[in-house]
Amino acid sequence: MKNVITLKYGNKYSSSDVNLIYKKTNADNFYCFTDDPSGLDRNIEVVPLSHEIDGYWEKIKILGSGIKNALYLDLDVIIQKPLDYLWENDLTKPWICYCHWKPKWFPNHKDERWSYNYLSLCNSSVLMWHDATHIYNHYMTDPDYFMVKYAGDDRFLHHENFEFNYFAEKDIYSFLFSGQGYQPDKSICLLNGQDRFGDLRKQYNDALSLHKMGK
Repeated sequence: MKNVITLKYGNKYSSSDVNLIYKKTNADNFYCFTDDPSGLDRNIEVVPLSHEIDGYWEKIKILGSGIKNALYLDLDVIIQKPLDYLWENDLTKPWICYCHWKPKWFPNHKDERWSYNYLSLCNSSVLMWHDATHIYNHYMTDPDYFMVKYAGDDRFLHHENFEFNYFAEKDIYSFLFSGQGYQPDKSICLLNGQDRFGDLRKQYNDALSLHKMGK
């Protein structure tokens, strides 16, 4: 059973972003956790939510939803190839992106500024699991503490000693940070960094057009 999950809250992304990912996946069940289901494809199963400020921790709650054999995708990803093969992975441990583009010392950085501590080599834009309720249960032991200690879920996932498998570098890349722009041989493109570097989706589409013209 292939279950795919997305998360849409606030106004940052639209129902069109969800529908685009839905059309690109071959899921048996497709779930969208959202505070606004308007405009979603009628075949998408809506899971209502009321989010915290910035919604950083909703993904951790999704891990406790009870949905198994699941692939979670952020809405700032582009699916370039079919993803059915990912369900051949051993899901005994959850899977997460490893930030190959960051230096190994990155999580050990210390700074007087709170938000520059507990940095992460994990990127939760793509997650996969059979059962990840242990992560949610750990978070729920003291959610206020974790939300204060870590500036976002990636840091929590990196520093709380969970065991993960990491997606291969050949599977997932960052359009901005991997250093090569558009990489057609990879399965998933991450558009992380749009909050600092503008509309990466337009930059991606421009690069894709140039690639097609060059063929």
